[in-house]
Amino acid sequence: MLFDRSALNRLYRFAYTLTGDEPSAYDLLQDTVERCLRRPPGPLACPEAYARQVMRNRFIDQSRRRRRSPECSEHDGDVELMAIDTHCLEQSMISRDQLEVIWSRLDAFEREILYYWAVEGMTAAQIASTTGSRRGTVLSRIHRLRARLREGVGDDVCVVGEAG
Repeated sequence: MLFDRSALNRLYRFAYTLTGDEPSAYDLLQDTVERCLRRPPGPLACPEAYARQVMRNRFIDQSRRRRRSPECSEHDGDVELMAIDTHCLEQSMISRDQLEVIWSRLDAFEREILYYWAVEGMTAAQIASTTGSRRGTVLSRIHRLRARLREGVGDDVCVVGEAG
């Protein structure tokens, strides 16, 4: 077996990070696994890292194709982001609905950086190496992303450790 259940779950989370919605994430995951299975046999140092790279490349290809022939957006833009009251984004919990709204406002590169940083716990240098970006670019993106998220989350955020 190429991937176990936990690896598939991690790959799905990465696909969701890139696409921003569940059906597209499943499609991207399936396409990636199919491509990995069609790969010529031979040892891979890290099959999951290879699959993430394939997934990222497929997502970029699909995004470029969509830009050439744009579709109607499913987001009509009347959903407002709310402001955050806390300064420590990592310690706040937000509702699933808020997360979906915020997630839809991020571009693919921002979602990818957020995934690597917040979910995988990678350093800026590791993210830069994985995405082929400069470390300074990643650091500035994380800084701007945190500022945007602070401005975008509502007052009803529950900080970890507080009642509620």
